[in-house]
Formats: sequence, structure tokens, C-alpha cells
Amino acid sequence: VDPEDLRKIDSIVNKKINDELDVFSTKAALSEAKRINGLREALGEASYDPVRVVAIGRQVDDLLADPESDEWSSLSTEFCGGTHIRNTRDAKAFAIVSEEGVAKGIRRITAFTGEPVLAAINLASLLEKEVEEASKVEGAVLEEKVTSLKRRAVTEVIPAGKKEDIIAKTALLQSRMRKAQKEKNRAKPTESSQSSN
Repeated sequence: VDPEDLRKIDSIVNKKINDELDVFSTKAALSEAKRINGLREALGEASYDPVRVVAIGRQVDDLLADPESDEWSSLSTEFCGGTHIRNTRDAKAFAIVSEEGVAKGIRRITAFTGEPVLAAINLASLLEKEVEEASKVEGAVLEEKVTSLKRRAVTEVIPAGKKEDIIAKTALLQSRMRKAQKEKNRAKPTESSQSSN
């Protein structure tokens, strides 16, 4: 998934969190629940009957009363997958921290909410500042900072979109470092030939 798309997903979910939408759930017959327009369910997961249906922003009974309504396709409605909050504000914040392919055409994301995501966002901000500081130094200090930033950008748990940005900016610093080293190497023979005269 493109880093810009990851940031868009984060933005959409964070808007829903900031909208402070109520989260509703109720048990329903599996056959009735599957009729709800826009229902999401994990592929390959067995569903109980009755199943717990979770909807954000609308009562589940409203969805069951008119399951084919086009209005429901824009809601987050799914079988219980661990959603146990009463209002989206309870999540505090959201960020995708990783995404991977699990099968052809299927991607899996891992995301944090609550305090863990706030810590991940703060860490990403610190790394971004370190990249900015690294852009102001040269030589061995730059090399040391680039090595550290490359490692940390890959290993630290930070929002995936920010991770890709930090990796890209670190690669630019590394490129600048290589260019400076090449120029320095080209200048060395000239300096030594001048000193022998």
C-alpha cells in the first residue's frame, strides 16, 4: 500500500474518532446480519449464529430493519472482531504501524489505538527531528546519524506512513553523504600533487 494511502486511512479513522460517534452492538441471526449493505467480515473466519454485529454511528436495529439501504455502505459495520468501545473517542487516536501481503490481492494492516499509538506518534516526531538535525551536519557525524536513523526507522514501531517518509529522507541523506565522499576522494589526488610541487 502506498504511504500516501496509509496516511489517508489514518486520517479518515482519526476523523471518525474526533467525530465522537457512538458504537452500537447487538446479537442478530447470521442470515439477517449478512443482508446488511456494507457489512464487513473477515474472510475465512467462522461466524457464530447468532452473531454480534457492531456498527459505528447508527443503531444495529436500524440496519437490520432496512438492511439493503445504500446509506449503510458508508458506515463501519462488521461482525464482532474485538471492538469493545462505546464511542469512537475512546480510541483516542489511530495509526497503521505495518501492512503486509498475506495472499494474492489481500493485504493485512496492524494498527494501534489509545496510548500505544500516542507513543508511536511521539517517537515518529522525534525521529523526524533527528532527520532534520542530521541534514545540518557533515562527515563522520552525518554517517553515524544516517546509520542510526536507517536502523531505527525500520525497527521502531511508528506510524507506517511516517516510517516510509523517514526512510526516504534518510536515503536522501545517505545519497548526499556518498556524493560528498566522492567529491572528497576526487579532491585528494589534486591536493597531493600540489604538495609534491
